[in-house]
Amino acid sequence: MNIRLSILLVSVLLLFGGTFLVVRLTASSDRDPDEPWLYRMSEDTMSHIEITHGGKTVNYDKKPGSIRWVIQGDPDDPDDPDIPVFLDKWSGTPLLLSGPRVNRALADTIEDPAAYGLDPPLSVIKVTDRDGQSFEFHMGITTPDENNQYARLAGHPQLFSVPEIWGRVINRLATEPPYLRLFQAEVDELVYIEVTDKEETVAYGQKNDRLWYIVDDNSELPTDPDRWGDTPTFLSGPRVSQILLDELENPAQYGLEPPETSVRLGFRAGAETHFYLGSLTPDGEHRYARVVDEPELYAMPLARAKLIEDLVANPPYATEQATPGPG
Repeated sequence: MNIRLSILLVSVLLLFGGTFLVVRLTASSDRDPDEPWLYRMSEDTMSHIEITHGGKTVNYDKKPGSIRWVIQGDPDDPDDPDIPVFLDKWSGTPLLLSGPRVNRALADTIEDPAAYGLDPPLSVIKVTDRDGQSFEFHMGITTPDENNQYARLAGHPQLFSVPEIWGRVINRLATEPPYLRLFQAEVDELVYIEVTDKEETVAYGQKNDRLWYIVDDNSELPTDPDRWGDTPTFLSGPRVSQILLDELENPAQYGLEPPETSVRLGFRAGAETHFYLGSLTPDGEHRYARVVDEPELYAMPLARAKLIEDLVANPPYATEQATPGPG
């Protein structure tokens, strides 16, 4: 496969957030069989990934006996627990890191690692399997054509190059960890938000001026930009802390049928997403959550649920607008 075509296709795939097809493209059987592997590790036995880039380090774990990966929290901080990864963003990542195939071996010995951004490295990646075998590799600056990135395997003298687009995907694991979400939609496509809580409903719409308004049958009042903030971004990918059940069988038990809070999102092409918040979890720190027509039961932290409740209880009217009174 032509590398320029590969990069173009991968770039398109990145817009959809996944990595699985990236792997399939970079591991195409059309590649030169003489291209070396940076290292090889079975994705099935991989149990830990550590990514450092841009001053940030994120650790990923697959617990013994589990097939789920989590973003590691601080074991000494009960307020920083492990968070499951969001599969729509994570899918294919272990395969991507199980055997990076390099474009070229550029030199048998690196005379000046700093010249390639490898001393200190711009990125440090460590992968470990369940038997304790580990590999560490470093990535540096891009090559002059900007299509590739310098790389080396720690403890080995050779200089390699890997596709820049591949390195970008890996680096995002440090800068944009795939935290668990109810779903992920394109925020630029969101045009309508309707929230119902305690039997009251408030609706918000985006007009052609790209501003958001509080709407009802009789009026359209602008929102306060400072109070509205990044509400559309938050609702386009609501973060949750846990998957409590893979198959929810009795939603009424969790305050989800009927729901205590309902959120309906409308998008430009006419698509809709609908999710519910239910009762408090036993720890008193979360609310149950689900996406309509999806089987999973989630736990959403109270602080995030409160942001949704406030869209009904305390709509962000612009300060120059009088808040409508009763009736």
